[in-house]
Amino acid sequence: MPSLTLPGGARVAFGDAGAGPPLVLVHGSPAEGRAWGRVARHLADFRVLTPDLPGYGGSAALSGSAGTAAMARAVAAVIETVAEPVWLAGHSYGGNVALHAALATRTRIKGLVLFEPVFFRALALSGERVHLDAAADHFTDYVRRVESGDHAAVDRMVAFWFGAGAFERLPAPVRAYLENAAPRNAADVKAAFAESLSAADLARLDVPVLVGYGAASPAVVPAIATALAGLLPHAATAPIADATHAMLDTHPEAVAGLIRSHAAR
Repeated sequence: MPSLTLPGGARVAFGDAGAGPPLVLVHGSPAEGRAWGRVARHLADFRVLTPDLPGYGGSAALSGSAGTAAMARAVAAVIETVAEPVWLAGHSYGGNVALHAALATRTRIKGLVLFEPVFFRALALSGERVHLDAAADHFTDYVRRVESGDHAAVDRMVAFWFGAGAFERLPAPVRAYLENAAPRNAADVKAAFAESLSAADLARLDVPVLVGYGAASPAVVPAIATALAGLLPHAATAPIADATHAMLDTHPEAVAGLIRSHAAR
């Protein structure tokens, strides 16, 4: 797997496969680049780059409290290795990271596709307090419990996106992975709620943006999608029928289809 070294010395690993227009795919938390594997099978005519965000997969963690902008600098460094402008997509917290990376490298981005970004900041900027306050209450409790050492509290994160009892229905190896990764995920959740991008920042993103979401996801998801699309100058939303936050695994062809149609504009 290729890698690069950031100015601070941290190593960032990324997958690089295929040939065609370059497409950078940013995974969510607490996953890694290979989370896009099922989707990538339907994107064979692209050169697909799948970075592991710092602290995940083969990438070293950043020192201190990283935050979304620092994560995005790692993605921007991968984008800079490509000789031509790229298409960029992100899922979940990776959507937040991709948004920051696009703002930091605007002249290097052809377009952006975000799948269920956890960009709660859009709700705040749009004055949509009902969904924002409910999410903040839920995830504040989750982070507090994880930081106190209760890694099993990751079931709170899973329940938010998939409903009560969803964690218990997962295979045992997946439950174990999520519990082990709970501290990293809690840090990413805190970063998502600490976003400080302004409406003016978002208005400067002069590339076409598509915000995809699962039609079966909780109501906060389309609320974020609608609010974010309203803050960007060239954005639209697109539901994926019957999908939830797990769309990369359950609806990979539909996810790839949205990327492909957006790139064909």
